[in-house]
Amino acid sequence: MEDYVFKLLRFAGRREKLTPAKRVRDFQSKIQNLKNGELVEVQGFLLLRQPPYAPKDALYYILSPLSPSELKKAELRTYLVLKITEKSGINAKFKSGEYVRVEGIIDSYPYGTLRMIHVVSLESADYSDYWLEYEDMALSKKEFEDLFMKTIYANYDLEKAVIYSLFASPVIVGAKKNWGEGVTFSVFKNEQKIILSVWETVRYLYSLFPMELHLRKDNKGSFVDPELDLDFILFNPNNTNLKYYVPYNKKILSKEIPAPNWAIEYFENKNAVFLTPKKYSLLSPDDPLAYSSETPYILNEPIGYERNKELEELIPNVIVTIFKERKKIASLSAGDEVMQKFRDRFEYWIMKNRHEYGEKFDALMIKGMIFETNTRYLLSAHILGSIGRFEGKIDTGIIHDVLLINQEILDLWMNELPEKVILRAVETYERYISGDKRANIALRIFMDLEATSIDGTVTREEFYRALLEYGFKETYAKEIIERLIAEGHLYEPFFGKLKMIKPE
Repeated sequence: MEDYVFKLLRFAGRREKLTPAKRVRDFQSKIQNLKNGELVEVQGFLLLRQPPYAPKDALYYILSPLSPSELKKAELRTYLVLKITEKSGINAKFKSGEYVRVEGIIDSYPYGTLRMIHVVSLESADYSDYWLEYEDMALSKKEFEDLFMKTIYANYDLEKAVIYSLFASPVIVGAKKNWGEGVTFSVFKNEQKIILSVWETVRYLYSLFPMELHLRKDNKGSFVDPELDLDFILFNPNNTNLKYYVPYNKKILSKEIPAPNWAIEYFENKNAVFLTPKKYSLLSPDDPLAYSSETPYILNEPIGYERNKELEELIPNVIVTIFKERKKIASLSAGDEVMQKFRDRFEYWIMKNRHEYGEKFDALMIKGMIFETNTRYLLSAHILGSIGRFEGKIDTGIIHDVLLINQEILDLWMNELPEKVILRAVETYERYISGDKRANIALRIFMDLEATSIDGTVTREEFYRALLEYGFKETYAKEIIERLIAEGHLYEPFFGKLKMIKPE
């Protein structure tokens, strides 16, 4: 009867909600249908407190089908007793709140109505499995997009950038920068009203996600179960790189990087999704937040949000969707055909804007600037991965979308940067590329190597050896390679591989 009702709801266009109560009922149904003596495998969260009246013949702990955050807010709860002996195989951190996989023999607990497992093995499980257990309840792309579009009031591109960011990004295999899945959505303006409007919006979205998905310094909490009369210490079970950060107060919005010191390492290594608006005093092309951000937007009007009850109720389905698409596209590699197409199109995008903006664009591509070629290429690949996860695939249409996003960001920065700031950057660029014939010789050597390579790339080692053979000193050979990259003549799409940005 229940399945029939759910089918009717879907037919009527209403999405079944994944609730803590549904998880509890499903867990109870599974456990209650087992006969004593049957071998069973279950997953859940380990609670390191003894159940009431625990015997002394073994270690007795409790397993919950609900995560720490859902356990606290659930009206309906259930537990399973774990009996652990010296024969039980343990391969877990054994921290309270840890998500684990348990195999053993089902039995009745001697006291009360709880059931018990004689544990054969207990091992750590991936937190993502908790959500993927219900991957059939994931939202469609349209459902996901509609929920957020009804919540955020901003221009379409900004709304989509927020949505893409929630999916994080596949790891880029072989990239020089050893980044995780994190992305950085940032918005810049020198008007407090505009920055606060963004902060309040992303803070609302952040508040809907469970504690396990928050990037926090303190990774533990407590919970008291009134029925069992037991209190639990619960650590964050999320052992994935999928975590979110939003500045915790408005004072931090003016910091160079709007995050506390302990979070900077996560920011630099992209081990979390940062949703970080920033109020600046003077817009700068070497801003460290903009430099590391996939989407450093400059915003000229406030945005808004409206509390969305439907979104609030469907947040578990939203999380299932994110984890499902994350599993589908876990990484990107240089060998992927679509990545090769992306590299070619990115090169063309560089040359087109060099032609349009001239030295101003060149100045923004030197080391440490917002469009430093190699870093911006990898950031763009991250956007490609985020959109790919949202769309469920990566194709040439998404490549086109990524370059449109890049173009919009570039045009915004070119229009918003004060003229004196751009001129100062150009002066720095001109000093950096002082007329050096050896640099031109090095480029010609590189072009010769590239012309004979199989895949159109040249390894750093090949280039370095060729420079030495030509007569360059060792120290200058290394310096000239880095300089040609910083000047935008070469870029390193993947670790150890160099490719030339060819003139039109």
